Amino acid sequence: MLKSVLVAVLGLCLAGLFGGARAQFLDVTPVPEARWSEPGSVSYTQNENAKRLYAAGQYDQAKAIWENLIRYGSLEALNNLGVYYREGKAVPSDYAKAVSLWQQAAEQNFTPSLMNLAGLYRSGYPGQPANAQKAFQTYVLAGRAGDENGAYIAANMAFNGEGIASNFADGHRLLMLAADLGNPSAFLTMGKFDELGLNPDGDLMSARNWYEQADAMGHPLAAAALRDLPPLDMAFVNALMREGRHSDARRIAYRLCWEGGDAYACELQGRYDLLGATGVYRDYASAAKALEKACNGRVGDACVNFAHAVAEGSQLAPQKFTRAQFSRAEYEYTRACDEQQNYNACAGVVFFNYYSYFGLNNGQKIMKYGGQACMNGGNDFACDVWMPMFNASVPAVSSGGSGSKIGNFLGNTLAAVVGGLAAGAEQYNANSGSTSSYRSTSATSSASTDTSMRDFNQYLNSVKSIGTAYSAPCPPSNPYC
Repeated sequence: MLKSVLVAVLGLCLAGLFGGARAQFLDVTPVPEARWSEPGSVSYTQNENAKRLYAAGQYDQAKAIWENLIRYGSLEALNNLGVYYREGKAVPSDYAKAVSLWQQAAEQNFTPSLMNLAGLYRSGYPGQPANAQKAFQTYVLAGRAGDENGAYIAANMAFNGEGIASNFADGHRLLMLAADLGNPSAFLTMGKFDELGLNPDGDLMSARNWYEQADAMGHPLAAAALRDLPPLDMAFVNALMREGRHSDARRIAYRLCWEGGDAYACELQGRYDLLGATGVYRDYASAAKALEKACNGRVGDACVNFAHAVAEGSQLAPQKFTRAQFSRAEYEYTRACDEQQNYNACAGVVFFNYYSYFGLNNGQKIMKYGGQACMNGGNDFACDVWMPMFNASVPAVSSGGSGSKIGNFLGNTLAAVVGGLAAGAEQYNANSGSTSSYRSTSATSSASTDTSMRDFNQYLNSVKSIGTAYSAPCPPSNPYC
C-alpha cells in the first residue's frame, strides 16, 4: 500500500528515472504536512504520559493508551506503537506489525514514521532484504513532508547512486531542500561542492556564504572550512569586477570596509554607490559614508567623490545628510579647487554656499570660487550665481549676457537647479525693470539707469545676506530657498 502511495505522491516514473534518459528532475516540491496533536490537547497529554510509562518499563499501560488514541486518529500513537513492536521490550519484536502501523501514519506524511520506514528499508529486517530504491523514495517523501534529515540522507544517496542512478542534479536539488529545511550539514556540503567546483553554478563566493550559514547554525566543521578558503581581499574583489559581477564585488568591498577597516575597499564601495553599476543601484547616503571613511584614509579621489555624493544626494533627500557632512563636503570641494584646479569642485563650493539649507552662506567664497568655476571652467551653475554678483560689484559698464554655456556642474546633474535659478532671475528682472540677468549700464546714464543700478545693488545686498533675503531670484518651488 505504501509503495502505491509513494509513487503517486512523488509523481515520477521510476523506470524512466533509473534509465539513461530522464524526462524530468526528481520532484522535491513540498507535500501537505501531517496533523500533529496540539500541545496541551488531551491527545498530546495522553501520548506524552504513555511515553513516560514506556520509558519507566510500564509497557502494558503505555500500549493500552496508544491503542486507545489510535481510534481517535492519533498519528503519534501509531508511530509509538510501531516502536513498541519493533523494539520488542514487552513482547518479541514484530517487524510486520511495526511496518503496518508506520505505513498507516506514513500515508498521511507523518515524518517520524516515514523516517522509521526508510531506515528499515535501507538496512533490511528479518524476512525482508534491504531495498535501497524503496528507502530512497521514502527519505525523499520525508524531506518533502518537512524532515530535514530525510532530505539530507536522500541527497547523499543520490550522489552515491544508492537507490537511484548517481547524478548530481537530483542530489543537489535534495541538498537544497535540506538546506531550506534548516539542516546544518546541508549548508556545509553545499559549500564544499561550490568550493571544489562540482557545482557549475557555484564558486568560492557562494561557498563562503554556505559555510558562514553553517557556522552560524553551529556546525562544528564550518569554522575550519571558512579558514581554509582563500582570503577575502581586494584581489578577490578585483577578480569579481573583471568578471562583471559588480553586485558581488560591491558586497565584498562593503564587508572589507566596515568589518575589516580597509580604506581602499571603502573607496570602491563608495564609488559603486555613487555611480551605480549592473546590479548596483545608486545610494548617495551610503556612498557618502564609505567615501568619507576612505577620505580619512587619504585614498585617491575619495575626498572629492565624497563631496560629490553629498551634493548629488542632497538634491534628492537632503535630510539623509548631516550639517557636518555639508561642511566637510564644502571643505573638500574648496581643497580640490585650490590644490587641483578642479573647476567642478569650485562650482561645488558655490553650490554649498548659495543654498541656505546647508547653513554655510559665505558670499565671499561664492565670489572667489564662482569666478574660477565660471571663467576658467565654463560651469553654467557657477556663472548663473556668480555673474550677477560680479556685475554688481564692479563699476557699471555696458555688456551683454554672460554667454558661459560650456560645462555643467557634476555632469549636468544640477540641470534642474540651474533651471530654477534662471527662472527666478527672469522673474526678478521682470519685476525690477531690468532686461537681462547679467546686463549693467554706465554710471552716467539716465534715471532709468539709476533704477537699474538700484535693482542690482538690491540684488547684491540680497546675496550678501544669503540665506535670509535672496528669495527674489529664487522661485517658491525651490526647496532650498
